[in-house]
Order: sequence, then C-alpha cells, then structure tokens
Amino acid sequence: MDVNAHFQASVKQTDAQPQTVLLSNALIPLADGGYQRADVLLQDGVIKKLAESNTLKAKEGVQTLDCTERMLLPGFVNAHTHSVQQWTRGLIKPLPLELWVMQNIRHEPRGACGWHGSSSFSETPSAVLGLSALHCGLESLLSGCTTVLDHIMIRNLDDLAAVAQAYKALGVRAFLAPMLNDDAVMYQNYIPLVNDGEARNAHARNTGCACCGMGPEGAFRTQPGASDAKKTAAMLALWEAAVERFHDPANGIEIVIGPATAYSASEALLRGAAALRRKYNLCGHTHLLETRAQALMAKQFLPSGSAVRHLHETGFLQGRGTSCAHTIWLEDDEMALMAEAGASCVHNPLSNLRLGSGVMPLDKLLDKGVNVAMGCDGAASGDGQDILEAIKLATTLPCVLSAEYRRWPAARRAALTLAAKNGYQAVGMGGQAGEIVEGACADLTLWDLTALSLLPRTDPLSLLVLGSRTQAAGAGSALHSCWVRGRQVVADGSPCGVDVRQLRVALRALQPEFRDPSITDPATDASTAASEVEYRAAMGLDLEGKQEPTPHALKTYPKYRVLYDETLP
Repeated sequence: MDVNAHFQASVKQTDAQPQTVLLSNALIPLADGGYQRADVLLQDGVIKKLAESNTLKAKEGVQTLDCTERMLLPGFVNAHTHSVQQWTRGLIKPLPLELWVMQNIRHEPRGACGWHGSSSFSETPSAVLGLSALHCGLESLLSGCTTVLDHIMIRNLDDLAAVAQAYKALGVRAFLAPMLNDDAVMYQNYIPLVNDGEARNAHARNTGCACCGMGPEGAFRTQPGASDAKKTAAMLALWEAAVERFHDPANGIEIVIGPATAYSASEALLRGAAALRRKYNLCGHTHLLETRAQALMAKQFLPSGSAVRHLHETGFLQGRGTSCAHTIWLEDDEMALMAEAGASCVHNPLSNLRLGSGVMPLDKLLDKGVNVAMGCDGAASGDGQDILEAIKLATTLPCVLSAEYRRWPAARRAALTLAAKNGYQAVGMGGQAGEIVEGACADLTLWDLTALSLLPRTDPLSLLVLGSRTQAAGAGSALHSCWVRGRQVVADGSPCGVDVRQLRVALRALQPEFRDPSITDPATDASTAASEVEYRAAMGLDLEGKQEPTPHALKTYPKYRVLYDETLP
C-alpha cells in the first residue's frame, strides 16, 4: 500500500491569498448577550472595518456576500488534540487514562500491534501522520475551528513534515507540539507507585507468590523510573531542529515545546524546554493533573509534591502561551499559581468523561483568574474532533456542580469566551484574534441560518452549541464559509484544501479490517497486564494483598471532581 500516494491524492494544491471581501448585514452575537447586524470588511488578513449594517460599499471588483441569512463568529481554537489518534478512535475499550494510553500507543499504526507488527515503529511511513492530521484538522475545521494545537508524538522530523503539510493544505493555523519524554524505560512513569509496594514484595517473597507487577521478576516498583541523559539531549535537539525547520508563524505554523507530562520529563528536560522557549519565544504545552492517579504521582514523584509548582520551579509554567491540558485535580493554591504565571488550562470534557478522569472545576478556575480554553483531546479518547460537542459539555456540566442556577453558564460563554477569545490567549495570540473587532486577525466562520440544524429560529448561537447538526443531503451545511488569516478555507460548506472523497478512499484502503475493542484489554499483553496489576493496587481497587494503610497525605484529593468518594482507601 502506497501511503504517501494516498496522502498526496487527498491534499489539494492551493495557493490561497488573503481576500478582500465584504460581509454585508451579518448577524454577530455579542459576548454580553444579544446580537448586532454589521458590515465587516476583510482585507490584508485582518478585519479592516466593522460598521453599521448596510453602510459599507465595496469597491469595484471586491467580493460582497449578502449575510442576511448568516451568523458570523470568531474562529474557535481546538487547544489540545493528538491527531494520530484518528487511527484508533472507537477502538479502545473503557479504561482509565493510565491503562488506556498504553493501548492507544500499542494499536496506532506505529505501535507494537501496528501495521507492520513488531517492526511498525521503524517501517510505518510518515505519511500516516499526514493523513491523520488531515482527518483531525478537517473535523476541527468543519466544526468551526480556525486553529489547532496538535500535541503529536513524533519519531523524527519526517513525521513532523507530514503533519505540517496536512495543516498547511487545510489552511488552519497549526501549533505543532512534538510530544517528547526522556524516560529510560517506556511506561515506567505512566503508573503511580503502590503505596505499600515494599511490604507487598516482602510478603510475596515470604509466601513464594508473585506480585505480577512491573518491576524485575514481577515485583512492584518502589521508586519512579529513571531518565536517560542521552535521550534528554536528543529530545532537546529534536525540538530545536523542529523550530529551525518548521517554525513559520507568518504562514500559520508554530512549533510549540510539548513535554508529555511532568512525570515522564526529567527536571533537566523541563529546564531545557523552558530555555528553548525563551530563546525562540515559543509557546509551551503539556498534560497536567488529568487524573487522580496523576495527582498521586505528583506526590510520589516530584520534590515539591505538586506538579504545578514543579513546572513553575523549572521555568516551564512561565512564558508566552503556556497551556496545560485537563487540569482537573488542582488544589486551590495550584490554581492561584497558574493565574499568577499567566498559564492557561485547556478544558477537554469529552475525554475527561470517556476516561473517567473527572470534571474540571471550570467556574472555580475562572473565578481565580485562570484563562480557560477548550479542546477535543485526541480522537481515541473523545472519539471525534467536533469542538461544538466539547463546547456543549462545557455549557452543561456546570449545571450539576451547583444548585445556584443563576450561575449556570449560557452557551455563548463557552463559545465566544472559552473556545474563541481564551483559545487564542492560550496559544499566545491574546488580543490578536478570537474577537470580531477592527484590527483582529480575520480568523472567522460564517454559519448558514437556513440550515435545518439552525431552525426553527430561536437563539442561533445557543442552537449551534446545544443542538445537533443534521447530516441529510438536503439539510444544508451549518458551516457555510471560513477564513483563516484572511484566506478562505471553507466555501459553501466544503473545505478548499482537501479532497474529502479521496481522504475517505485512503482511510478505507489503509486500514481495511474492522477490529474489536477486546484486543485492547490489558490482559492481552504481559507488560500491560503488569501495569494493570500495579494500577489497581495503587488506586485501591484491589485490596486483597494490601499490607499497610495509606498515609493521609496520599489519601486525600480535591472534592467534587468525580461522583464517587475521591479519597484513596
């Protein structure tokens, strides 16, 4: 199978330039409520003029769109995703993050169970990542995203080149964050330590039984896995090489420094990452306190016992465009430190529910002055890249966290503030885009108010967020047009830079067989089975072999993130 041929056939060769276009009589929602009708002139990649309805007259030759039946919105930002997960979406059985991630890595095309068996990591061509980025970016774009931050695990610069080509073809802004770590042994720092691991190991030796853990001879690990200094240097060099080759903000591609987590990145790697950011004025991105298990690992692995403080102490939390995905299990003082550093939290409610991670304390973070943006997360954990689904959950989840209905959010808060304005703030473009004001970047979406999904007429923005998008051929595409940097990337509901039919052909041809989620059970592989044993023991799900009580400091976690008792037994 010629993967590259499929990829190149799916990409249209376009040379779109910034347009001068007059959007006449567009319906524009206001952040504080209500709507206005206005004329909007796009020119030189920005919103050149914003005037009262039907007062601007286009010069000869300037395209004019009658927007009487259109709603104009600022573009949304998908501020956290992993595009390669398009290949495993819908596949992985219900598992918590720490066990799920191993199955995702194993079953993606480059994994141990990938397209070329045990040789998949070396033999799978980089064009695979181009196709998944095209798929991921397309779904984001068609749900209203003009910008995507892709936290992408790469092997080399060829992988990144394919991803960059895909996003350039689509025309969206792409913030590409190579997701790197410097663990000496894979998976060693994905699972928390068992609190009484030493006692359990001693009991197993005395009774002649095996713990079936992740350590030597099936013992439980009793300390975090080591880092590899050579790998640290190699990862820093790979990030810098990525910057030198691909960082091109003027043409819509930015390289972001993206360590996987604070647990799989040594202090040296985090400090080096922070230094690279300062050297090139780069954004930074990482996962942060996504699960209760990660909150436990912070206490076990990090000198301060706090993942937020650790990122701050290494210098990674500070700087332009620092964003941290998930941020569910933060303590109050950690939220305050995020606000002080100017770092953003990225709310990924779909994957947080799918993986049982919990619910971000959205209102509490906003009350403390933290910038909160929206993300879909990877398609294998949210199983899609429709940002409107994430915005819908961000609007509805707070309603079960407080009885005070007067504080329940309207759909426009999540859409206009979190997904648009705050999204651009999260990627270091605060004040430059995400709002419909004169001088802002022309990253805009135009929605068809005659589409069946936006009828009958009530509140169109609420209906866009809270409703559904009917797929019937005669229903009309809700998204009519989209501009990024003033270049039209969607016209009449269709993307300009990708051949959607050819992409469908490629995805069917390259992964032709259906697969059952049972293949992702941890018990199907010795290493993942051992990880599950340690995970269950560490999280108090398997108490049969427990030898010692859990110390109070390791038992307690922030309340109201989950519906069950958050304390560890």
